[in-house]
Amino acid sequence: MTSTQHILIVEDEDIIRASLRKFLERHEFSVSEAMSVKAAQESFNLSDFDLIISDLRLPGAAGTELIQPAGPVPVLMMTSYASLRSAVDTMRQGAADYISKPFDHEEMLQAVKRIIGESREQPPQTDHRLLMGNSPQILQILRTVHKAAPTSAPVLIQGENGTGRKTIAEIIHRGSMFAEQPFTTVNCAAISASELKQILESNTVGTVFFSNICELPRELQPGVLKAIHSNSFRCVASAERDLQTLSETNQFRKDLYYNLNVVKILVPKLQERGTDIIALAQYFVDRYSSELCYKIELSDSAIQALEAYSWPGNVKELQNKLYQAAILSECGEIISPAMLGLQNAPTINEAVNSPTALSPTATGDAPAGMSLEDYFTSFVLENQENMSETALAQKLGISRKSLWERRNKLGISRKKA
Repeated sequence: MTSTQHILIVEDEDIIRASLRKFLERHEFSVSEAMSVKAAQESFNLSDFDLIISDLRLPGAAGTELIQPAGPVPVLMMTSYASLRSAVDTMRQGAADYISKPFDHEEMLQAVKRIIGESREQPPQTDHRLLMGNSPQILQILRTVHKAAPTSAPVLIQGENGTGRKTIAEIIHRGSMFAEQPFTTVNCAAISASELKQILESNTVGTVFFSNICELPRELQPGVLKAIHSNSFRCVASAERDLQTLSETNQFRKDLYYNLNVVKILVPKLQERGTDIIALAQYFVDRYSSELCYKIELSDSAIQALEAYSWPGNVKELQNKLYQAAILSECGEIISPAMLGLQNAPTINEAVNSPTALSPTATGDAPAGMSLEDYFTSFVLENQENMSETALAQKLGISRKSLWERRNKLGISRKKA
């Protein structure tokens, strides 16, 4: 270590602060200290440090109040309140990691070395705030990620495209023993045998993220299975389709599925995350305000439209809609539903559950006693050979997106008979 690695400790308990300072100085770190957030900001330029270690509970303001002013400087939170909620809250707000009191000095040293190493040697690859929210599914994901990351266990991330599967994989990588090695993404739908072999046999690979492994050709699956058994890299895979179902129908190797399915993370669709949608939207708005150097605001009607929309493209679609609206907006202009392209967009109820979404008004009434789902199935199967997807959607009084969603839900293939 060199004295250029400068750490700020923010802790109001004198004994803990002094003990931690002496310990870090013995390992050749340069250490400064403060008793509160206010004292830290008044006494120091936070950008001068390589790492800030702060207690969560401090007099005057919580330690998390240091995260935004610290900018790119990582903040390691200490907390004696080792509950799930306090832990995930610190991560969602942008903390590099958290450590529970009382902590082992060796555990603290390893965390400090890892976080400083990541900050200095690797450009930020992800943002924990992309998983912000209080929905039960997100809290469970964050808890699982924090527990699984330090292990070598394979992780299977199940969910739709655009839900943040790669973000989760990157967070796992950064918290693993392979964090100082490369994070390599394999596009399973397009990878060649020679390219895959080269990646799997490389001595420099840290984490391999198999994106949509359900699309991996069956002839390439034995090579992946063999590589997983070698334990030479960290395996994280995502799948849009259910691997268990695919394995039961011989579309995916059962032994590979069982080896991947050690830690399973189910990522919900954005429309299932409730108020998380607005929390994410505000995060993106704040980010684009900073990028474009003027304040961007959402109108009340835009917020209502964001909550009502069905989000078939999930978080990625939300991000893209907000980015486009931010770029095209003028300074001081409040973003409206029209600027987001949501003024006439189908809502969650219209796209999935609303009776009017499947109303056969343009094609005659459904037979008496026939459910809307039965009518939809019957109409599509009878007409899809002679009608395009656009024409089918128009006849049913729904959008193409809604038609696609309903096909998936009912298991109706687009292939013509």
